[in-house]
Amino acid sequence: MRRGNRIDDFLADRIAAGDFPGASYLVGERSGVVAEGALGRSAVEPESHDATPQTLYDLASLSKPLATALLASHLQGKGVLRLEDPLSRHLPAWAPADARANVTLLDLLTHRSGLPAWLPFYIHAADRDRRVEWLLRRPLEAEPGRRVVYSDPGYILLGFALEHATGRPLDRLFAERVARPLNLDDATYRPLEPPASIPRARIAAGERGTARERDLAGPEGEGYNGWRTGIIWGTVHDQNAFTLGGVAGHAGLFGTARAVYRLAQECLWPGGRVMPPPAAALFRSSLTPGLEEERSVGFQLASTAGSSAGAALPPTAFGHTGFTGTSVWIDPVAGRIHVLLTNRLHPRFAPLDMNAVRRDFHAIAAAL
Repeated sequence: MRRGNRIDDFLADRIAAGDFPGASYLVGERSGVVAEGALGRSAVEPESHDATPQTLYDLASLSKPLATALLASHLQGKGVLRLEDPLSRHLPAWAPADARANVTLLDLLTHRSGLPAWLPFYIHAADRDRRVEWLLRRPLEAEPGRRVVYSDPGYILLGFALEHATGRPLDRLFAERVARPLNLDDATYRPLEPPASIPRARIAAGERGTARERDLAGPEGEGYNGWRTGIIWGTVHDQNAFTLGGVAGHAGLFGTARAVYRLAQECLWPGGRVMPPPAAALFRSSLTPGLEEERSVGFQLASTAGSSAGAALPPTAFGHTGFTGTSVWIDPVAGRIHVLLTNRLHPRFAPLDMNAVRRDFHAIAAAL
């Protein structure tokens, strides 16, 4: 196991303890990279591969801020939509006569729509169109704007709305409007498939089967025969995203630590190719004061109690985590971006306080 700086030593200890088989990290500023590295294994079953800085990880929910929220904000800057638009304007199938009519794109972006946290809609319909129809009929659990409930369904609907507003699939929209202008070759949906066609050995492997998601579904999943059994490798772990073809508003993006850093730079210091400079305020300003969490467009603020930022980052920092073991936190005071990518689900899910690992990582990284 390679050891070098304090981050290497910390991650090597976590790998030795069995928290995850491998990790990639990057700490960067506007002028460039402060520290970068990779340790351990990107895969241990059914093959063994070393983790490298070029390893792509299933970014899981980092897809929300770094793809879906970034695209929504970009499209507002281009005059295609307004974040205050009602969802029904860009997703006509969402046309209820009750409180759901008040749900806006901004409500979805900040998790204040009133939609539930999670729904295994793949269980209830056999194809994409029927799954969408089923999701559109789900009732709200709260009045829009009254509560913050972190919601995968909200971002799934947001992804559908962006597709309808532009007439482009979400993965192509990301490639054309974000990845291409930023010259990013290592941030993509469906990495094994053309045009990305990334070798599987460059991708971190995931869970063996969908045991964790099956547990989450509980009795609702009895009789469902779509569970995966082999090592999930190069396809998205999230079952809702997988059954939507690997592309969804809440999950599906794969990327390297350097790609995450580059996308995060666009949120902190918009360069004009994707986002105009005034857009930076969208990502760092709380739009949910007094509610359960401090949320901006796409991100959680470190001022939220119990956030994974930890005490080393200021309350104004903003970031996001992913279930697969990924995270990015952005410190606008120090002008630093902290990226930690792990394959904590490989080869099988085990209980782990991943947020404690992230806080310790930030404490070391902030001191560099």
